[in-house]
Amino acid sequence: MVELNLRPDDRTLRQFGWIALVGFAALAALAFWELGIFAFGLGAARVPVTATLGGLGGLSALFSLVYPKANRVLFVLLSVLSFPIGFVMSYVILGTIFFGLFAPIALLFRLIGRDALRRKTGSAKDSYWQKARPTRPKGDYFRQY
Repeated sequence: MVELNLRPDDRTLRQFGWIALVGFAALAALAFWELGIFAFGLGAARVPVTATLGGLGGLSALFSLVYPKANRVLFVLLSVLSFPIGFVMSYVILGTIFFGLFAPIALLFRLIGRDALRRKTGSAKDSYWQKARPTRPKGDYFRQY
């Protein structure tokens, strides 16, 4: 289960400040050159958006050096905003992969009678036990290919 850290310690906030510097600087560069998520064109808002993102990154790095607890508001805000994304990524997508890919393949194998694990017991068999393969000579380990 994904958990929110609403009371981070100083070490976490210090690390967050440096990561925020890199992340916000990258977003500021994308906004300045109108690439990636900013490819739609910011027009006259390009300079203020770039300055705001760069300023947030610089301020977070400064707070990391001087007073890490000042990063707590931004850390908690971004954590709360990203929580639904983490929920979707972990549960919804994995559930979709399981029920959309693995379950149909398993049903198909069941319908065609494939038993890769050899779990069926016949009337002659009363156990799942299988004989082990004979051991290889030790010289084979030196000639693997």
